Amino acid sequence: MDRDTAMSGSIIGVAVSDRHLVVARCGAPTADGVAWRRELSEGMEDTTAWRDEVAAALLEMRETLDVGAGRLAVVLLPPLVQLRVIQFPRLRAAEVRRVGARDVARYFPRIRGAQTVALELLRGPRRGPISVLAAATPAWVPEALTEAAGTAGFAIASFEPAHAGWARWARSRGSANVIVLESGGAELIRTHGRRVVAVRRTPAVPARIDAALTELGDGGRAVFGEGEVALACCREGGVELVGSVEAAAAIAAAHAGPPGGLELVTIAEASARGRRVRQTAIRLWLATAASLLLALGLHRAALVRELRTLESARISHRGAVEAAMTAREAALGVSARLAALTAAEHGALHWTAVLDQIATTLPPDAYLTGLRTTGDSLAIEGVARRAAGVFEGLQAATRLSRVRPSGPIRQEVRDSAPPIERFSATAMLRAPADSTGKRSP
Repeated sequence: MDRDTAMSGSIIGVAVSDRHLVVARCGAPTADGVAWRRELSEGMEDTTAWRDEVAAALLEMRETLDVGAGRLAVVLLPPLVQLRVIQFPRLRAAEVRRVGARDVARYFPRIRGAQTVALELLRGPRRGPISVLAAATPAWVPEALTEAAGTAGFAIASFEPAHAGWARWARSRGSANVIVLESGGAELIRTHGRRVVAVRRTPAVPARIDAALTELGDGGRAVFGEGEVALACCREGGVELVGSVEAAAAIAAAHAGPPGGLELVTIAEASARGRRVRQTAIRLWLATAASLLLALGLHRAALVRELRTLESARISHRGAVEAAMTAREAALGVSARLAALTAAEHGALHWTAVLDQIATTLPPDAYLTGLRTTGDSLAIEGVARRAAGVFEGLQAATRLSRVRPSGPIRQEVRDSAPPIERFSATAMLRAPADSTGKRSP
């Protein structure tokens, strides 16, 4: 790899197997000839020598490729990692993760010791059991690689099985199945889109491989391997012999990360992520509280500003308002007086009309000597030659009612004139008729 392909400042893909360490620039169309590799002499064991050798290999890679401090996206090749599809009853995602981590030895009977497990739900029917893609690797492997990377000046961006990188690569090649042949065994991977949907591990025997591929389904095949078995797998149409297992490691490294659902997370990283999540949640809560307080403060400031504007407007219009209030009070007073006059006019007795009618109805020889009123009562005293005619005329008056004598009729004799009669009477005033002909109460 020349300096044009130097990976400084980007995420570096690292593929690790039990015997090899392969480095490639993430996203590059890497094949067998354009990747840095180092063969590991130490076996796959949790020993200080293995960690030191990996750290030394990463330091050598850093110097050879002139790579600055960066982040490593690590993919683990079989047998460092094992994959299988597990059937679970319909549970929630959190319950599936808890059961899978607890019963990892049950689902991977060949592994021993503590394991780091990754689970990814696969698409399936909405009812019935659910399918889960499970990956497991010895817990010391990611921990040792993290320690070795730190010694070499790198940080770990992600851990995932090499199968995820092969699935991303296979999508661009139109291959639905990937076959990796190594150490007498065959790893068969079924992909859909950019994800792994099924995995089979069989002996490296063509008949067994063909049977397993029949179960996985049709589609293009990409084969990584050497020897007669690899050639036998390529005898049928739609099969491509890509290269050796080292080429498979280089391609997996080139297509490492960003991790999807099948990410292997160490206990330390899980704890760190939990702390980061809690810290982020606390920051978000504090930011929300601060935003709320700020919003309340801005709302209060807006209300105060509006109140001050209203107060200024009120002060500036105070003179006009007071003048308007004075005019209103004067108008109300005038209106009240007009209402009183109107009521008095409608409720007053029209004495002129009453007296005119009394005078009209009295006989020509009669006249009044006294008239007193109390409310709507009328007391009359007078003189007539004949008092009976007076009562007949008053009873015919439309503005009077209940005309009655209030005392005896007294006759007076004069020397040179005919006799006269003095009378007194009471009557009630009758309200004048309105325009409809009905009398007011």
